Amino acid sequence: MKYREILDYCIKSFKDKGIDKSKCTLDQTEKRELYFNNGSVSMFRTTFNTRLSLNAIKNDKLGSITLNKTDKASLDKAIEDAIALANASQPDPANDISEFQPSEDFTAGVMAPDNDKMYFRLNEFLNHVKTAYPITHFEEGGLSYIRTNYFFKNSNGVDYSQDQGEYQFMTMFTSKKDKKISSFNYTYKLMKGLDEKLIDIVNLKALLKQSAEEIDAKPFDKKFTGEIIITPDCLGSTLSPLMSHLGDYYHITGASLLKDKLNEKIASEKFTLRADPVCDCYATNNFITGDGYKNQNAVIIEKGVLKTFLLSLHGAKKTGKARSLTDGSNMSVDTGDTALADMIKNTKQGILLSRFSGGEPNNNGDFSGIAKNSYYIENGEIKYPVKEIMINGNALGMLNDIEEISKESIDYGFSNYPWVKIKNITISGK
Repeated sequence: MKYREILDYCIKSFKDKGIDKSKCTLDQTEKRELYFNNGSVSMFRTTFNTRLSLNAIKNDKLGSITLNKTDKASLDKAIEDAIALANASQPDPANDISEFQPSEDFTAGVMAPDNDKMYFRLNEFLNHVKTAYPITHFEEGGLSYIRTNYFFKNSNGVDYSQDQGEYQFMTMFTSKKDKKISSFNYTYKLMKGLDEKLIDIVNLKALLKQSAEEIDAKPFDKKFTGEIIITPDCLGSTLSPLMSHLGDYYHITGASLLKDKLNEKIASEKFTLRADPVCDCYATNNFITGDGYKNQNAVIIEKGVLKTFLLSLHGAKKTGKARSLTDGSNMSVDTGDTALADMIKNTKQGILLSRFSGGEPNNNGDFSGIAKNSYYIENGEIKYPVKEIMINGNALGMLNDIEEISKESIDYGFSNYPWVKIKNITISGK
């Protein structure tokens, strides 16, 4: 059976067995992987992966199952298992599927890889860094081509598909000299093509320079309340814990820090956050939401004002709030009007934060964690790289304490972030 025929078979089988509502998705992924290890190309392989997800709802009871086989015997067993799981589950009126919408097929990205150019670009990169960054060790990484065919159907007649292809580059590295070693770092980008040298993408040159400098990172024994400049490499992971409070889990449990903040100011007016899942500006797109709707671009926070939650159909029905028109993917922060050099020059005492390791904010939004791959700033100058130090603050307070946002930004192919300067952060050495 072909892909759509597989989903049709599952939906019909569910209907024949008395299931009220069903949803079925299937994605077929082809991945061509060109890996390197310890500075040399080590492997090229092509892999194929199939994932089929089945959801059955009977009397508001949901059963879900995922499998990677699509032969008839495996389908029949999975259908029976999903029904058994539904029968054994607790009823929840919020269990539902999307209503009928006109069918649509979406295509975006690179439809076929250029294997020769992949090999050329990766070798070019490895040869360059051996000379330009002799003490930096590229432990692993690679350049891949990924193409995914995704199909979504449900028993209300929703029928969507997406054919998406992109290149993916990733590298992890650390620097070593005289028995001293820097903290590891990494970077990642999705790309529409291979016209650009890999050494020139994202913020890689700066990260490699910093990696070598961090061999001589100094211990930090000060404690002060100052400023942090969050780099684009760190901004997404810094925002992620707070953004999760816009979604289903925290709203359903009532623990969301933002549950009563819709259309209210929650951040500096300098801060605008967007989700652009269907924007051609990115190398990858998400045209279909997980709950079965056409995805849309949306402003999440506009000049400091919260404009939308990120609730799925289930979350919306569970909470009585509106379902989000976007799934929140491909996030970006609008650039500001201050050059990065001036942001640093205007910093009296603070940290240039390139990587952060910390837990989720507590019920009040307070957080703490360790700054890594970071630099101490004093009187407008970057002084030296610092060994692991603690940073403490409040997630919501941090958004309101944004002082400056850079003119410059970094495009990662699935997000676009500037440098963001924030005051009133507690910084302390060990």
